[in-house]
Amino acid sequence: MVVDKIRNIINQSKKPLVFYFDTDGSFRGELEEISNSGLKVVEVTQNYFELKYRIEFEWPNQEIFIYHPFPKPDEKEIKKYPLLDLLKANSELRLDDASEFLADNKLPDHHLPLIKRYIKQLKPKTNQKKLAKILDPAHFSPSSLKLGLISLSLDFNTVADRNSCMAKCLSLANDEKEFAKTEKLLKQLELEQDLLNWFNILLNTSDKEWTRDVIIGFTRKLKYNILTAFIDKPAKEDTYAKLKLTRASEINKLQAFFQDWENHPTLKETIDIVFSNVASDINTENLIAWYGSDQEFGYYSSEMLSNLIKDLYLGVVNNPEHIKTECIRWLRSKSLSDELREQIGFIYHTGAVYSILNKYRSFKFNQTNDFIEKYTNELHRVDYNYRKAVIAYDKVQDRLYEFEDVALEVFELLNQKYDRYLIELNVEWQQTLNKQNFNYSSINVNKQYDFYKNNLKDFDFKMVVIISDALRYELGHELFDDLLADSKNNLTIEPCLASIPSYTNIGMANLLPGSGLSIEKGETDLIFKINGKSTVSSNRQAILQATEKESATIDYSEVRKMTKLKKRAFFKENKITYIYHDWIDAIGDKRRTEHQTFEATEKAVEDLKWLIRNITGELGISYVLVTSDHGFLFNYNELPETSRENLPKIKGYGRDHVRFVVADDFEGQVDGYQFNLKETTNIKTDLKVAVPRAINRYRKQGNVGIQFVHGGASLQELITPVIKFYKHAKKTQQTVSFKRIDNTDKISTGSMKVIVIQDQPVSNEYKSAELVFGLFSDTGELLSNEAEQHLNSVSGNPKERLFEIIISLNSAGSKASFGYLKAFNKNDKSRLNPVVVNDLIKISSLMEKDEF
Repeated sequence: MVVDKIRNIINQSKKPLVFYFDTDGSFRGELEEISNSGLKVVEVTQNYFELKYRIEFEWPNQEIFIYHPFPKPDEKEIKKYPLLDLLKANSELRLDDASEFLADNKLPDHHLPLIKRYIKQLKPKTNQKKLAKILDPAHFSPSSLKLGLISLSLDFNTVADRNSCMAKCLSLANDEKEFAKTEKLLKQLELEQDLLNWFNILLNTSDKEWTRDVIIGFTRKLKYNILTAFIDKPAKEDTYAKLKLTRASEINKLQAFFQDWENHPTLKETIDIVFSNVASDINTENLIAWYGSDQEFGYYSSEMLSNLIKDLYLGVVNNPEHIKTECIRWLRSKSLSDELREQIGFIYHTGAVYSILNKYRSFKFNQTNDFIEKYTNELHRVDYNYRKAVIAYDKVQDRLYEFEDVALEVFELLNQKYDRYLIELNVEWQQTLNKQNFNYSSINVNKQYDFYKNNLKDFDFKMVVIISDALRYELGHELFDDLLADSKNNLTIEPCLASIPSYTNIGMANLLPGSGLSIEKGETDLIFKINGKSTVSSNRQAILQATEKESATIDYSEVRKMTKLKKRAFFKENKITYIYHDWIDAIGDKRRTEHQTFEATEKAVEDLKWLIRNITGELGISYVLVTSDHGFLFNYNELPETSRENLPKIKGYGRDHVRFVVADDFEGQVDGYQFNLKETTNIKTDLKVAVPRAINRYRKQGNVGIQFVHGGASLQELITPVIKFYKHAKKTQQTVSFKRIDNTDKISTGSMKVIVIQDQPVSNEYKSAELVFGLFSDTGELLSNEAEQHLNSVSGNPKERLFEIIISLNSAGSKASFGYLKAFNKNDKSRLNPVVVNDLIKISSLMEKDEF
């Protein structure tokens, strides 16, 4: 057996010499067997010089067992050992488990007592695999071994860091049986005191004994101090105040521990359970009562979040402006789950709808131009926020849990409010239109039928025109805002008035060049022609080329499939390119998919952003226009019977739809409105148009959609966007300015919250600012984290341009008495030129205490 071990050592090390030190002479009896096996046995006496010579010159490459009939020299004496160079270059036979473990892992001999102490735990191969990261000379030490054994006792599959081990201990306190099992393991290894010391250092405690009750006490103190991390001065009513850590350095250390816990891939799931069950004595409802719901807490339990979100639901209808502001703050938080974030998004957008509509007692405006101005300046935001609210609600309606009843009530009220808005606004708008017989000539806004003349005629540069079917004005404005926030290019958005009926055939015809638009009566639909050529999709390129020879049309899906080389070749050949994008109308205009309309709008906006960035970036084209053939109406709930009208009786030719009828004439009184088609188009025709009132639908047989509709005369159907994206011809932009609006001048908890307001919305005149905030000493040493903040809000509402930045002291900051809060442009790598903020902040190592 000994021979086999020696042979294995030689084979594994590929070195011919094996050394052995016989402490008590008991091994001498094995030498004959070793010699008989073919190995050369050499006994060391005082013949070091002779032996070394013979090994190197007479027995080179022979397999030799070098037997020492005396103990191995200690760590000090081994340096004088004449054969030390050969010993280091070869291997040593170890016969006890601890010595063998030491040799296998090439660990220094002075670790042998430590290895012997824990050999039972170290011997199993599974444990060696878990401890692999510390079982080498560079990483092995008494402290790393203790950490590894504690990790094993806590059932980690590898050597965990100290904070992870402590977090696991806290989670085990929730299960008395599991805790007792782990406690027994730790005490057998005499490691419980090490863990206890870690907690005592972290929490500034002095407990002497490792018990579950002690750990529960640690958890209470941890929970309270994390919750009150941003509270400088405990309230007089706070009966937990005795648990408060008083030094900024202590709080900073605690927050670093908690951050590691929150970032751990599996242990983070135990935080809420531990705080709710193990530290239930720290009642979060009491803390909210003492400090108020507006107080910033360092952590929010599921219970706290539930109460806060329920309050948001209950307040959004009657106090929307305040609730919207609260939601803005929460939406910037990184501690929310996806479900809660979507719910707060739903509440925010619901509040935004009510906030806008509460400004209007009625929608009676004087002129048609007033309606368009009000709609494009503000009221389109009602459609935008309603759409966003519905999208958010749909994403979480199956995961609302305890909020289901209150959320459903808010959602139903929102739908009722929105439907009333659509009706009341469009009743007034259409009555005003009717007073002028729907004659567009007196309306001071660009008409869709003048699109080419207004935007492309005599234009000298390469232009790409993207036409997205059913991209109504509010969607265009969302796209505009998104591009503006990220872009360093010029962008404008203007309204354009589509013709009535507001449907694809006439809208697409309006967007083409040519003064000879005409109409013919087809068997199934109206046929629109330009200079005698039908405007169907297959003819649009020819119509475009009749005016501009170097032009082409292409579908978005074809562009998406093109390689970079093919795209460059295609767009290089053409001065004007029309790209047709059809997603919203393709989904919404089918009854079986119309309920997916709002979901489709999300994809459409992302498609358009990709397309613009690709055209202007990859292809280097400087000018892009985005517009639409028409908008749409969408009602989430099925409209009542009172919102349905009978189809008008026609005379002669007729083409009917749920939102319009075109005919030679009509019999009797039309329920809604009727007018001449030539009034809203540039077509010379005697055909007449009928549309239902406001947002009503005609009763029409067949598989037609009734929730998503277009073709009528509502503002949502008629006002389309024209977005102009100009990559060059760039004006010099200023960067948005900002100011700090909080009054904090002292850190006494380890962290401070800085609030800044972005003075101007991002626009063509003002570009966004990328900043870095931090606390610095008077010599420029960083005393805190560096917090990045991108000031890129396009909102006109100042409350939506507020940004909260958390500054936390580092170890150097915890020892300082003051520092300077500074902001730098992100690209100022040297941190030499602070912008706007350069404020003295006192660093207090002890928090103030009330005397009571």
